[in-house]
Amino acid sequence: MKRAGFRLLTRMSRASAGALALVLLVGLVAAGAAARPAAAQAAVARGICEPNIPWMDASSRADAFHELGPQGLNAPYVRFIVSWAQAEPNMPVGPSGDPQVPDPQYTVLDPQYMAQIVTAVEAAAAQGMKVIITFYAVPEWASDQSLWQYSSGSYKSSGAMDTKYLPSLQAFYKAFAAYTDIQGNVYAYECWNEPNLALFLTPQTVPGNANFAVDLYFEMLQACHNGILAGNTSKPAPLIVAGATAPRGSNNASSTSPQRFASELAARHRTVTNFFNDYSHHPYMPGASPRLWPEAAPAYPSTTVTLENLGTLLKIFPTKNFLLTEYGVQTAACAAFSNQHVDQATQADYLRRAYAYVAKYKQVKLLMWYLLKDEAPAPPTPASNGFYTGLDTASGAHKRAWYVFAGGTSLTIQTPTSVKRGAAAKLTGQLDWRGTGLVAKPVLQSHRVGHPWATVKTLTTPATGAYSVSVRPKASTYYRVAWLGVVTSRTRLVAVH
Repeated sequence: MKRAGFRLLTRMSRASAGALALVLLVGLVAAGAAARPAAAQAAVARGICEPNIPWMDASSRADAFHELGPQGLNAPYVRFIVSWAQAEPNMPVGPSGDPQVPDPQYTVLDPQYMAQIVTAVEAAAAQGMKVIITFYAVPEWASDQSLWQYSSGSYKSSGAMDTKYLPSLQAFYKAFAAYTDIQGNVYAYECWNEPNLALFLTPQTVPGNANFAVDLYFEMLQACHNGILAGNTSKPAPLIVAGATAPRGSNNASSTSPQRFASELAARHRTVTNFFNDYSHHPYMPGASPRLWPEAAPAYPSTTVTLENLGTLLKIFPTKNFLLTEYGVQTAACAAFSNQHVDQATQADYLRRAYAYVAKYKQVKLLMWYLLKDEAPAPPTPASNGFYTGLDTASGAHKRAWYVFAGGTSLTIQTPTSVKRGAAAKLTGQLDWRGTGLVAKPVLQSHRVGHPWATVKTLTTPATGAYSVSVRPKASTYYRVAWLGVVTSRTRLVAVH
């Protein structure tokens, strides 16, 4: 099945050497707070995922953080995805100089790659943001060559690591934490992206072991826990997050269902020390159902976990907080989502409904929207190879969902209480929003008792947000103004006598 995880790795492989996907997430918690969002919070914290910021030039990166900051989307948390293969491309070799014998004590991280990450961490800190870092990609030297048969006979960064290099993986985590843990700005480390997909961990099963990927992931999770905490010096210590599972799996060599992956991980977790704090998941609906609205049940609930049946995962880890680190709805045909998409007004409506719906789950603390900006490939690459869940279009224009996410949008309407039959009634009001440069087109809607709402006309608001329109009601009529998907005014009755 094509889904969001597949396009993430595809984008990474197309990037230039040293380029890494950065995924941003944010939560509406108090700016500068060091602790996780409080369990008693009234709403789920919000998040944004955007892969390109670390690799922008300084000016573009500053603009992106400004958009995510208090004057824009108000995004205090960011999430990076880090490639082990790029951060440590060479096997650590000790004094013996034997390239076949790794020496974890001599771990060396690529300075250029790490400088880009540190620059992004510092830029986030300058905006008062906290960082979550997620890992993926096994370097060739640590890859299990006996399993390359599952990757067309050659090395792929998604291939499973050789377990004899687990000490080297732990040493990498330790060195990475020491390198990036700048004044406690790293809030959490997430162990591997979508490990229930062969796209990120190949294979999922092997003959004689239907849970190969879970077994390996559990060992990698322990290395992550031990290495990160050994390299970290900040207090409180960063969180260790497990999971980051894709929404769907077939329980074969290509994928494992999120339910099975979590259940098998829980069974192993109960036998040893606690190796993670929170659990994470990506509850997209790509290809899982033709019903794209957030409250819809998936077509295959036994192998899929969306927002609607998220409780199946929560029950597996009843004492863990949950972070939903990717979620989104396409506004154009995208092959990774089986070309499922909606218009911009519907996307905005679904964004609002998703946050309202997930708030019923007390264990869920964060929900991250993917992306900030659409990714549209240049011709002759088919447009369907892009990704269109962004709050901005590829050209940088805000979609309606941007204003829903940012909040602070309001729409008023004033009408006369009554007019004579056939006389003109002047309706006025004001649209206010966060950000600048908006030219919105709300619609005037009306209905009479016993009739549905109908659109009367489309309005164009100037830069001030003010509007004025005249109507001639033939009978007593209710009016409202709606910026579809974003905000709707109160309803006003104009009585006709």
